[in-house]
Amino acid sequence: MPKEIRVINRNVELRASKSEEDTQEYVEGVGIVYDKEVEIWQGFFEKIRSGALSDSLKDGSVKKSFFNHNPSFVLSTTESDPALELKDEADGLRFKSPIPDTTYGNDLRENLKRKNVRGASFSFDVDKEGEIITVDEKGNWHREITKATLYEVGPVTNPAYESTELNLRSVENIVTEIKKRNAPKTDTAAEIRANREKEFFLIDKLI
Repeated sequence: MPKEIRVINRNVELRASKSEEDTQEYVEGVGIVYDKEVEIWQGFFEKIRSGALSDSLKDGSVKKSFFNHNPSFVLSTTESDPALELKDEADGLRFKSPIPDTTYGNDLRENLKRKNVRGASFSFDVDKEGEIITVDEKGNWHREITKATLYEVGPVTNPAYESTELNLRSVENIVTEIKKRNAPKTDTAAEIRANREKEFFLIDKLI
């Protein structure tokens, strides 16, 4: 499965250390909401089950935080000093990232204060057999993610599923792949002809 990108409509908040010895500022908020079904494409709904990222968060791999989903605007990683903090709770994954003293870090800090940045984004992929796909009586597709690997989570300017071309491509590609993989099998003309010949052979043998 390809790496996927999602953007959620959740506020993130600027936090500044109160200690006089530590003036580090942070951006923190809810990066992923669990057990909430969202229509990510017309007629295609998705939800991430609570606990789906538990193994990924414990596997020791480096998780990252970017601004506006841009790897050139890295804020922190789980190996940074100070490090990206991730807290897996029953209702969602919370993140707390230090803001670096860089040009884009200062831009983020100012935009957070002005409330121009109000969403969070994350990238992940679904483990093999880590999803449940169903189709309801109206023809709507439903995807429940039960196990996934997290790569990155961080603040974004536009907090909407349809907000960025990058996110749109990610969603469209995965929806197309899932529908193709789970579509009912249709026999080709050659397969139908071969099956009929087999049926006729069995009938002649019985007669």
